[in-house]
Amino acid sequence: MIYQQKGVMIRQTNYSESSRIITILTEEGRQVPLMVRGFNKTNSPFIVLRQGIKEFLFTYSRFRGMGTLNEVDEVLSFKKVNGDFDIYSHASYVLELIIRALEEDVLQESFYRLLIKSLTLLEEGSQPAGVVAFCAIKMLPYYGGEMNVTECAICGSRDYSEFHNYSFKYHSVICAGCMDDEAGERSVPISSRVLYLAGFLKHVAVGNVDSISITEENAGKLLKFAELIYDEYTGVYFKSRRLLQSY
Repeated sequence: MIYQQKGVMIRQTNYSESSRIITILTEEGRQVPLMVRGFNKTNSPFIVLRQGIKEFLFTYSRFRGMGTLNEVDEVLSFKKVNGDFDIYSHASYVLELIIRALEEDVLQESFYRLLIKSLTLLEEGSQPAGVVAFCAIKMLPYYGGEMNVTECAICGSRDYSEFHNYSFKYHSVICAGCMDDEAGERSVPISSRVLYLAGFLKHVAVGNVDSISITEENAGKLLKFAELIYDEYTGVYFKSRRLLQSY
């Protein structure tokens, strides 16, 4: 039987001298392994799969077990993403955030929408660190974490201008009026602007985000805050994060 599905290649491994097995994440959130014969040949019709992170239309045959790739056509090429090392590194971080939360035989359509939205934001010039932070915040619940930045854990205030600390003792923000030595135990200073951005990105619908236009400084602080939350609550460390910190 012949299938056609849009998707993004998320994994690949050598199978033989000339062939590879790839895994695609389809737009319905399914992981599909495919044999790609001749992948490693210089004249391979699938050479486009080696040219970065892209959305493709995959045509493959499958009767039982693993399918075999027959044809591949570009849908979204993300030329800016694949042509700039810094942006590509941030895109790789986004991809890793999504890939590592995938489960076998569990459809995650929302993951695919988030992936394509994040790549599109990067392609269209949004602040790269801000896009990674957006993706990280949206993916946090799938890693068992939670980020509470809406109201003070002690008095319930929702005045963002008074939020300057995040408490790992209370697992929430603490307003300036409630901050003392006891409340400040195991808390970290975070600017009210960053906490506001984190709250906005947590609650906004993915489809409603057309751009992330914030300063490079605030984007960096927002990503560091998201990573701090991951460190505290998930214990997951991403290789792409290490890459970004190395340059």
